[in-house]
Amino acid sequence: METKPIAFADDGRRATRDLVRRYDGLPAGRFPRGVDRLELGGRIETLEAIDRQYGGNSPIPLEDVADLVSSILVDLNQVDDVDLVIGTALWALRHSVPIHAPEPVVNALAKRSNWARGKEELAAVLAIMDGVIDNLRPRLGPDLERSNPERPWRLLHANLAITAIRTEEGQIMDAAFDALDEALPGEAPAFYAEARALALAPGISPVVRERIEARINRGQTPNSLGAP
Repeated sequence: METKPIAFADDGRRATRDLVRRYDGLPAGRFPRGVDRLELGGRIETLEAIDRQYGGNSPIPLEDVADLVSSILVDLNQVDDVDLVIGTALWALRHSVPIHAPEPVVNALAKRSNWARGKEELAAVLAIMDGVIDNLRPRLGPDLERSNPERPWRLLHANLAITAIRTEEGQIMDAAFDALDEALPGEAPAFYAEARALALAPGISPVVRERIEARINRGQTPNSLGAP
């Protein structure tokens, strides 16, 4: 009897195959002028080819992979498909590939957060945001630029905190607020002040108000975030 090797499931490879299938299923009208559907599809298929060679979850010992991912993200942003952008970002996270084009990913995650219904969907978005933050931290964490309120590092942490608030779960909010305090200590007090005003609306969970008030009170103590 012939013996055959056991093929273990590779969720990463499966996810990349789904990414390719979703792209192939897009209608022609989704592609703006200047985006070559076949050429972009070939680059996305390259991600699948890399998975076949190295597995779906391993670091990639190849040069220019980050540039490949960035070029895909930039073009997919023009196609305006949130799932494809997030799927490509997840491919980068699975392979520890730096994301050098964060803007499309941050925007796609913001849309996914706005569309989320229920705590499970919100938790899924938060998990991806956390992964993207870890990926970007070596390059954007030291960002001291304060003149551009739309910079990805700021938006990502603000959106993380907003998404956490929507869960109405105290521990989840605490973790997101901790991340905000660490990443943007100079801007966190203004965020909490605005969040408190919104939390006064009817129907907002008392847990949300309590967690936001706790951060504001912390900021009013000596030598804290809000101290001059």
